Amino acid sequence: MSSPNRGGIFINQSRMPVRRRSPFLALLALGIALLTGFGLYVHQNEKTHDRSQKPRVVHIRSKKVAQPRSKHTASGLAEPSARRPLTILSVGDSLGEDLGYGLQDIIGSEPHIHLILDAVGSTGLANVAYYNWPKTLALELKQTHPQIMVILIGGNDAVGFDQGNQPVPFGTALWHHYYSLRVAKMMSEAVRAGCHVFWVGLPIMAKDSVLSNHAMQELNRVYRTEAKSHPGVTYISSWKLFQNTSGHFTEYLKNPSGLNTIVRDSDGVHIAPPAGQELVASAVLAAIDRVEDLHICAEPGDYWPEFNPKGCPMAINSGS
Repeated sequence: MSSPNRGGIFINQSRMPVRRRSPFLALLALGIALLTGFGLYVHQNEKTHDRSQKPRVVHIRSKKVAQPRSKHTASGLAEPSARRPLTILSVGDSLGEDLGYGLQDIIGSEPHIHLILDAVGSTGLANVAYYNWPKTLALELKQTHPQIMVILIGGNDAVGFDQGNQPVPFGTALWHHYYSLRVAKMMSEAVRAGCHVFWVGLPIMAKDSVLSNHAMQELNRVYRTEAKSHPGVTYISSWKLFQNTSGHFTEYLKNPSGLNTIVRDSDGVHIAPPAGQELVASAVLAAIDRVEDLHICAEPGDYWPEFNPKGCPMAINSGS
């Protein structure tokens, strides 16, 4: 029997622990922070996000938008303006919530961009009886008319499901067939509605987390394959973002200032605010720039300026 936990990942309670913080680890982290002057975080006053109070719709504006080189982007997207703002719809599960918060942190508050945060914890594409994403997305697209949709989903989908009266075990050929159809439906709905889809792959998980990296890679193969066969969909891998130099999962990364920064939650699954959430969001905005020629620039104080498009002030050219 499965049920949602506080962190928003749908888990099997018979074999997976409920996500909760250890009081001992919390006190230990606090002690370390006090001794180091909160050196693990660059933004000491940065607000963390309560997953239980997800905003349904948030209209925010970008801190800085370097204009496209022409009146339309490479794919025909009109230049954002006060009369025709760019609308970005961010959907998914609790990992999608993490991504949305990172986008919110970076984009800020400029009227030319409307960011709609509509990820829902404990959801996915396997258990459509609990939350029917294809049906819900169709309604969202009609109501919000986004030009860009960003999606990070799948943390709850390494499970079997029923297709009609037929059990479909996870990882089987039948599962791949039906799950791929569900992914394809999400992509097709969004593209038909006139938006470019940026589908973010699942990140690497901690070895002792409730989620198997083998299963995550299997899910990512579906997303990557379907994206290739759907014009208007771009697949973004997040796997290497949270690896150390040995290629293993890491909870900490050094930011451009050389400070160790927490990027993943202690459960080894979710993405830590603010630095981890901004890291994956920065990678998404860099992909949007490559595809749409649309420069959404982070301010110099943000964590990962090396992802800034080359046209942005203070951008770091990591290529040469």
